[in-house]
Amino acid sequence: MEKQVYVFLELERVLTKLKFDDTVSGYALITNDGQPFLSFSLPDEVLPQIQGVLRIHAGSLKMMNVMTGEGTVVLSRVDENWVLAVLFSPDLQLGVALQKAAEVIKLMDSVNLPPPPSPVSEPEPPPPVHVEAPPETIASENVLEPPTPEPEPEPEAEVEPEVVEPPKVEIRHGCVVFRSDNYNDTMTLESGLNKQIKERFANLGIDILLMVDEKRTIFKIAESLGRGVEEALNVVRWCVPMNIVRVECPEAQETGAVEIIELPIFEGELKKAKKEHRDLLSLCNGNRPLQDIAKELSIPYFQALQSILPYRGKTLRFIRKTKTADTKPEV
Repeated sequence: MEKQVYVFLELERVLTKLKFDDTVSGYALITNDGQPFLSFSLPDEVLPQIQGVLRIHAGSLKMMNVMTGEGTVVLSRVDENWVLAVLFSPDLQLGVALQKAAEVIKLMDSVNLPPPPSPVSEPEPPPPVHVEAPPETIASENVLEPPTPEPEPEPEAEVEPEVVEPPKVEIRHGCVVFRSDNYNDTMTLESGLNKQIKERFANLGIDILLMVDEKRTIFKIAESLGRGVEEALNVVRWCVPMNIVRVECPEAQETGAVEIIELPIFEGELKKAKKEHRDLLSLCNGNRPLQDIAKELSIPYFQALQSILPYRGKTLRFIRKTKTADTKPEV
């Protein structure tokens, strides 16, 4: 089980190269029969096209490209069981896309991937057993009926002890997420909890758990995956009562009185930034979170996050502020 978790963490380390590449729209590690195992922002409408190609070419596939309405998908053979599918933006040259995919495949040589999950087959019902009815007994006047046994006294019903539930903690975006007793079981392929979390949240549930390093807050996990904070909150709120993860929240958040928010501030020269990033960077003045800026510009949050990555740590940084939960954030 520990080895399985280590494989997941190694995969996360290698695939980070794709996650923070602004030319990559999404990716997935896929089985030969087209089932996604670890997916990040891969559109649902692209998957049927990939599955159709794999049905024909899975046996001979090494590396090939598939043209879709969302962009170019590069399929690369990782080993005999796994294929990496990477969706690149439509304006990227095919040669560059193939080179980027090949670099990631080379890094994955050091990862010892597990075998793909086997389909669960229902057991065959046992053959019906024919039971012959016993022959009718002939009543005899000389046969004495056995004495009727006296009914045994019913045992007194045991009084169940009263269960006192622990106080509930309000799970919010500033809570730090820790692994709990059922974490390893959930990360094991085809386990009961693994199936439940995939049925409820698809691949997002596993992606969230992969980012749990007992340091990141729910906000940081959502930001790292380019997903909404509410999506990450829903997964964590489901996992906590299942004893998959636990959270530690600042006292201010437990009372619901104060929220901690992170605000981007751009300190460089706009004329030196890429033209398509200038409108967004001009609004990064330390007064509002990136989610609000993305809404104002009517662009997806993931696109806004990808736009600031080239400047983060250089001319763009995040500052933390608190705001009262019942009031609007500062503008």
